[in-house]
Formats: sequence, C-alpha cells, structure tokens
Amino acid sequence: MCWLSDLIAMKKYILTFGLLILLLQRNAAQQKPHYSQYVQNMAVLNPAVTGMYKSVSLKAGFRNQWIGLESAPKTSYLTISTPVNFSGDFSGSGSAEYGIETPATRSDKDGYLSSLSHHGIGLVLLNDKTGALTRTTADITYAYHININDVANLAVGVGGGVNRVNVDMASLTFDDPNEPLAAQSAALTRWTPDLNAGFHFYTASFYLGGVVQQVLNRTLSFNADYTTGKEVPHYFIMSGCRFWVKEDFSFSPSVTIKYIRPLPLAYDLNLRLAYRNNFWIGGSYRKHDAYSAMFGFEIAKMVNVGYAYDYTTSALQKVSSGTHEIVLGIDF
Repeated sequence: MCWLSDLIAMKKYILTFGLLILLLQRNAAQQKPHYSQYVQNMAVLNPAVTGMYKSVSLKAGFRNQWIGLESAPKTSYLTISTPVNFSGDFSGSGSAEYGIETPATRSDKDGYLSSLSHHGIGLVLLNDKTGALTRTTADITYAYHININDVANLAVGVGGGVNRVNVDMASLTFDDPNEPLAAQSAALTRWTPDLNAGFHFYTASFYLGGVVQQVLNRTLSFNADYTTGKEVPHYFIMSGCRFWVKEDFSFSPSVTIKYIRPLPLAYDLNLRLAYRNNFWIGGSYRKHDAYSAMFGFEIAKMVNVGYAYDYTTSALQKVSSGTHEIVLGIDF
C-alpha cells in the first residue's frame, strides 16, 4: 500500500449579540471558516505547500454557507503561490526544475521525480462575513521544500500577517436596552496579528501534513466588560493517497483531523475519482455536520474549476437548503 511505502520513504447562524459574545468570550466555536474543497487548494490551510508546484498558482474561492439562513457565513479568498530558486528568480525559464507537476497517468506516476530543494513565497487574502461580524485576513506565506530523495520532498512553512475583525453595530438589535453596547452605533474594529505554521511531506501518490493556525492565541475584546475573548489555535492533520486502477483512472482517499479547544475532535473523510487530471468527481463526510458532493475539471493544464454542494446533517438542516462552494484556479 502506498500509505505504508511512502511513510517508510519519509525515515454562524443567525448572529445576535449573545452569539457574538459566545464566539469572542468563550472559545467554544470555530473561528476560521470551513472549506469543502481544501484538498484542491491546500494553500488556504497550510503555508507549507507554498511554492510546491512548477507554476505561479492563483486560486480564488467563494463559499455561501447554509443557504436560506439569515446572516449565514459567506467566505471568499484568494491565494497566490510560486517557487523561487536559490538565485532569487521567480518561477520561469530560470527555475523550471523547482516544484513538481501533479501526475496525470500511471506512467507519469512511475516516472515522477521530486523537486530540488527550493523556497516558495505566497499570499493569502481571506474575507469571512457572518451577520454583523466580518473577519478579514491578509498573510504572506513562506515555505522551504527539502529534497529527501528522488521521489519525496518535505516542506516546512509559515504564514504571517494581520486579522481585521469588524462588528457592524448598526445591524444588531438588543433585547436589553441597558446593554452597555446598545448605544454604540459605529462599527467596532480590532486588529490582531496572525501566525500559522505547518509541514507537508509529499510524493507522487501520498501526502502527510499538519498545521497550526492562529498560533499566537491573542485576546480579542470589544468592551471592558468582556475581556476574556481569544483567538484560539486550530490544529489540523491531513493525509491522502492516490491509486491508479488503469493508466488514466485513479481514486484518492484522504482524511483530515481537526482540533479546536474545547470542541471535540472532528474529522473529514474524502474520496475523489479522476480521469487523468482533466475531470474528477468526489464526495466527503464531515463529522456531525455535512455530506458533500463535488466535481471539477481542467482546461489546457492552465485553468481548473471545482464546485461543491454540502448537504447539512446538523440541526441547521431544518432552516438551511445546503452550502455552495466554487473554486477557480489558474496556473501560469
């Protein structure tokens, strides 16, 4: 099994003020957005994949969560990533040997060669809006990809920048007119630093990665009466494998385990079936949350498009008709 051989080779909701306080004061909710198609764009989660491929890679995504539910999350993002050689030149004619190409066929997999050791730089822009609460993040990412042998690389990466958290007070309604913030009509804004760190081991048919988001565990407060709010760390471990059943057909199971204190351990199970890299369909299960169906296609090895629909299995199913997510990628 490639899992074993490659391991050896390695040696929310309707936003009211009460829910806002719960999010900021009690650490009891996920603060980073969900993604269904993160396997197609790991850069949105893990800075270690920055500069992994032989191209300047640009990805844009939009996620409209829990359709039909007022004030439900809407997330958009843009990631840019490129390998850099030791002379400092960006990806192009001077650094074509840096980075990898995703195998399309079994023959490509058998002839796969790992990348030379190199650097990668990138940018992640994210906007996540839930009712009156908007979080905007801008991070610069860096990774160093180490050549382990002819078929394996290990990357370590960091991403750092700023978070801007904004609360539109004018859109909130308070049951208690004596609430200290009820008289506040202007938007409340807080800026906090952002830091993420991760690793990513990869071959032609296997990967194993881990990342910690929001490493700094910073206090986030909008009022002197509420001073215990924090941006808590998010921990991820992800792994996947790709099997070819014929020359042109493959299937790729993968799993992601997530921990955000004090929530219980969560996981995603994913499966993707592909014809070369031209077309794929897949599905996933997110524990106690949703089933997802997705598909995607590639045009001329340059443009790729993915779409996912999430069928909600939690209590929100009664008020939501599901979630839509689309990702557009361009490889220069």
